[in-house]
Amino acid sequence: MNRKLAIGVGAAVAVLAAGGGVAVLTWPSTPGNGTALAGVSVLPPEPGAEPPRIKTALHTVDVAGPAGVPQRATEHFSLLGVTWADPADKPAGTIQVKTRSVATGKWSGWQSLEVGDGGPDGAEAAAGARRGGTEPLWVGDSDGLATRIQGQGKGLPAGLRVDLIDPGRDTGGKGGGMVLAEGESASPTPEPSGSVSTEPSPKPSDPPSSPSSSPSSATPGTASATPSASSVPAPSSATPVPTSTAPIKAQFPAYVSRKGWSADETIVGPINVATEVKALWVHHTVHTQDANAYTCDQSAAIVRGIQIYDVRSNGWSDLGYNYMVDKCGTLFEGRRGGVEAPVVGAHTIGFNTGYAAVAVLGDYRTATSNDAIETTIAQLAAARLGKYGYNPSSTATFVAGSTNSKFRQGATVTVPRLSGHRDMDATVCPGDNLYSRLPAIRAKSQQMVTGMALRSVTGGGYAAGAYYVRDSATLTWTVATAAADLAGITVSVDGRTVSTLDGAARSVKLTVAPGRHSVTVLAAHRSGSTARVSTTLYGDPTAPTLTAPAVSLRTGTYSATSAPVTVGFTARDNLRLAAVTVSRPRSATLSGTASSWATTAKPGARVGYTLTARDVAGNARAASATQSVLYLAETKATRTGTWAGRTSGSYLGGKALTASRKNAKLTYTFTGRSAALLFSRGPRTGKAYVYLDGRKVATVDTRSGSAGHRQALWVKALASKKHTVVIVVAGTSGRPAVVSDGLAYVR
Repeated sequence: MNRKLAIGVGAAVAVLAAGGGVAVLTWPSTPGNGTALAGVSVLPPEPGAEPPRIKTALHTVDVAGPAGVPQRATEHFSLLGVTWADPADKPAGTIQVKTRSVATGKWSGWQSLEVGDGGPDGAEAAAGARRGGTEPLWVGDSDGLATRIQGQGKGLPAGLRVDLIDPGRDTGGKGGGMVLAEGESASPTPEPSGSVSTEPSPKPSDPPSSPSSSPSSATPGTASATPSASSVPAPSSATPVPTSTAPIKAQFPAYVSRKGWSADETIVGPINVATEVKALWVHHTVHTQDANAYTCDQSAAIVRGIQIYDVRSNGWSDLGYNYMVDKCGTLFEGRRGGVEAPVVGAHTIGFNTGYAAVAVLGDYRTATSNDAIETTIAQLAAARLGKYGYNPSSTATFVAGSTNSKFRQGATVTVPRLSGHRDMDATVCPGDNLYSRLPAIRAKSQQMVTGMALRSVTGGGYAAGAYYVRDSATLTWTVATAAADLAGITVSVDGRTVSTLDGAARSVKLTVAPGRHSVTVLAAHRSGSTARVSTTLYGDPTAPTLTAPAVSLRTGTYSATSAPVTVGFTARDNLRLAAVTVSRPRSATLSGTASSWATTAKPGARVGYTLTARDVAGNARAASATQSVLYLAETKATRTGTWAGRTSGSYLGGKALTASRKNAKLTYTFTGRSAALLFSRGPRTGKAYVYLDGRKVATVDTRSGSAGHRQALWVKALASKKHTVVIVVAGTSGRPAVVSDGLAYVR
């Protein structure tokens, strides 16, 4: 789009580009026709979107007549534009503005605004909320405004007003309001820009390979940005020449996310999503002198201001561009929907659906491009088009989806898949200086780092998306690009470069301090493009804690050789447990979240239990205990009432006691930490009450559809001391008999 965002010096006193000249307003002959397009889905507004981290504001000043707005004080603003009610209408003359700098209190000279020539297609173009407007002008922090209209003919468009946008200030971060999105890593530019990367942190599945160079040792530090091409040898200045039109599987470049530049998701409307991206259009955003005097710390605020203008002033669904790049080469995520999804923008009338656009902040009629900008665009084009099997240097024929100032709807145009806005519409965008560099950018897009992947991290273990090591780790990776084509490889920990390697390196050994670290390995091509692999690494020299195992009885069938028991324990780790293993009395492996082990014990024997807790980093701690399960035969109980003996091989020790009269009792006395009452069961056995240390604690029903013996129907964990357990026959009607087979306890 001919987005000539007139970025003035803002805080400076000098007159910005207006001089005495007057730019004539132009307007596309026919707007988008609003035709629905096949294969387009709609991404609805985000439900319950949270307000942005940085608060913005829009103030409007009505323009009542050709005399414009007299010089006056206003609320603070940094970006402005003039809009009117009907997008098909336009002022007959040239709108000019001047502003007062907050920093100096002085007024700028008159600056001319151009009518915007970009916009959406399809349903978004037909939306009733759209307004006509000029391109926005960035003036820096200002608090005064005056307007006039030169060469005005009859009448003014209805609803003519000046829109003043305050993009807000980030009081908790850099001046430009850029912050890192959660889980993303930074990539510095010549000026601080806070760009972030969305590269995933995969778990390698292949076995490690032998490194092609000796590993280097480094110690993690703390910083806020990971390495970029600036931290490796400078790329060659020679202009590359394309040798192939095959798709390039380049990594998507680092970028500032919408969260990072504080997009306002609460104002975003429905977004169309196409099926592919067939071409990438290059724009610039400004059309005034000194447009590139902004600092890269201001870039996020500029992007934020453009979003507010595109949505609240133009009436579009969101920011028109898919991506934006500042003069430092920092890439910004544009229109909502995903940086790698075929989101339909509002940038190139007639060529929005199935295409993407990147706009460079600045006026590239007057400014020259640079390597940082061109490298970012080249890598963006290679990754964006390569995803759909296209090469930026290849040529294709495209059909205008709606009429613009250069093509009527249905017209065809054959251009490279990486082309300028002017190729698709009647505009000077992206400026002669940047447009002349497009062949070199297409050639550079062929020189990408490909096939980079993290292969292994040794020295510990992997869990939940991160690696855990004690105090060191060795990372190995793969790169398909020839080592001779790589300028170098850098390794960063927490944003600080800790190792610089040559292009042949495929491994590095790191000394890891305790705590969480973000590790990035970045390979830079001699052209300046990059690829990276990132992961999260925890240093953990601390062993887990583990309590001594404690045995308790559980329900089930008991025998002379086996008693069901639960071995309880508490295992904790400062970061993440991997597992708890048992080595005595038999081997078993339990999960890191386990707190017990169900097993059996041999009654009457002293059984040793040894458990070991291991964390993911490999630290371990063991704990042991020796305990016994003992039986107290029913004949050892004190009897109250009438109890009769029974003899059978099904009973423990071949004997049991039975009673049918209500309130008959058996009293067991023992010293232990857990107890279980054993009964025989059948269709006609009845209920019994259980008293523990003088208090009624349970009612057990021994009835069962089939006969059973040595069944623990009541179990209880106890404090380790002397206890009394009493069975009282309930005298159940029709089935009063209770058959007791003794008591088991742990000592």
